[in-house]
Amino acid sequence: MDHVSGGIRKISSQRRRTAAAAILIAQIFCTGCQTWTKSHEAAISSFGSGDLQVTQTALENSQKAFRSEKKLLELDQGVLDLAAGDVDQAELRFRTLRDELAHLEQADAAEQTASMLTDSRATAYSGRDFERRMVLNMAFITSLLGKGQDAFAYSLQASEASTHRRDAIIAAAEKANSGVVAENAEDPAGRATLTPVSFAPAPSIEPRSSLLDQPLALSTYLSAAVQSESISHHRETENALSELGFWNSSFTQQSLAAESAAGFGTQCEAGNGTLHIIALVGKAPQWVSESAEATSAALLIADRIVSMGGKHTLPPTIAAVKIARPQPQPNLLPIGALKCSVKHENAAPDEKLPNLSFATVVNLNEVAEASYREHRDEEIAHAVVRRVMKKGAVYVLKEAQNVHGNSLVDLCINVAGVAWEAMEKADTRSWRMLPARIDVARIELPAGDWTTTMQLDNYQSPHSTQLLPVHIQDGRNTYVVCVIPEHSMVGNVLVGGADRATIPVK
Repeated sequence: MDHVSGGIRKISSQRRRTAAAAILIAQIFCTGCQTWTKSHEAAISSFGSGDLQVTQTALENSQKAFRSEKKLLELDQGVLDLAAGDVDQAELRFRTLRDELAHLEQADAAEQTASMLTDSRATAYSGRDFERRMVLNMAFITSLLGKGQDAFAYSLQASEASTHRRDAIIAAAEKANSGVVAENAEDPAGRATLTPVSFAPAPSIEPRSSLLDQPLALSTYLSAAVQSESISHHRETENALSELGFWNSSFTQQSLAAESAAGFGTQCEAGNGTLHIIALVGKAPQWVSESAEATSAALLIADRIVSMGGKHTLPPTIAAVKIARPQPQPNLLPIGALKCSVKHENAAPDEKLPNLSFATVVNLNEVAEASYREHRDEEIAHAVVRRVMKKGAVYVLKEAQNVHGNSLVDLCINVAGVAWEAMEKADTRSWRMLPARIDVARIELPAGDWTTTMQLDNYQSPHSTQLLPVHIQDGRNTYVVCVIPEHSMVGNVLVGGADRATIPVK
């Protein structure tokens, strides 16, 4: 009888272990399908073609997303609000999102644990470093197009961010230029000491910004414009213009070389003001999955070593470690394809003014690539830690259930472990409706009413040419913003600053 009861207990124990493995597999494969991504992709496609109503419907369908993607969809909704002409709503959305993303950037223990058990998508989307900077820029632009009540506050925030980042760059350069290391030595008493040793002078490393810092160029440009409308802020304006060259020297060189180059606000001659044309061109890169094969090979060797020296086997490393990389989107309007000219309402028919020359103040394709290279090793490290944690969880499960090697239960748990690792996905979430490039042109004009003609050269789309009236005031800045996600202007052309208007694209 004891023999029979022992056999029953043995069978029950095996069933419990088998059930544990089955539960693990079920948890893996019952995570559900993120169907919201299909609606999101449809929204991106419709936005590129200029159908804002379809885009709005698709974005609303995407709101079925998990909590971790909510802020991402809100960012795209902000760009859609701007293109649709709802400037006040867009500013409110960007201002709110800026604070919320800053809060979400802080580590959440529960989310971090969930990300270790699944992948990095389990954490709430807080934006990449350059995306968070661009939220401030978009809030700044929408404020200038609207009532402008917060424009000065945004200017101060941009100046603070610029100063903080520049101080960090200068400190890093000074540290690199110190040229002093410590070397072992002995004092007369025979005790070991550290003696500073100076090397031969090396070429001095100049403080220099990276492509990752380009969003600061746009916020600095907007800050200079805001500060320039007050004569008492002349020094702040000059400082901002100086900073602009630090963040994007090629932009300042192109702007100075332009025939239509102009000052800002009160920098203009008496009786004149400045017209700024800001083009939001293209769509930001889509982040796609990339396999870190070398890292996967290293993990394969590591888990074999642990399996050889440990009591239990580990699931073999079959799935590659996944990270995200940016992929530029097609149909980006070439630089120089947007033409712009102005004409006074009382001008003679043969009177000509120079065409405005555009220069790129922020290229998000370049910035995203710089961000990828800057954080690639860190992302791989996180993925490796997550993979090790999963292997450790499998080992602990086998130990807790006293699973014997080469048994059916051992095989089931290994299969579940392989599937668990294979389901890891790279965090490819990104702000998709963010422009891929922001081009800026400006011209100094006498105060009065003008007609601005904007045309997409060599493109015969229905919305390739737009005429809009603008009003220039003495010592003031007038801003015109257009959205060109592919090869045509969409939604509305927006006017703000000294003048304010919302003009549907025709």
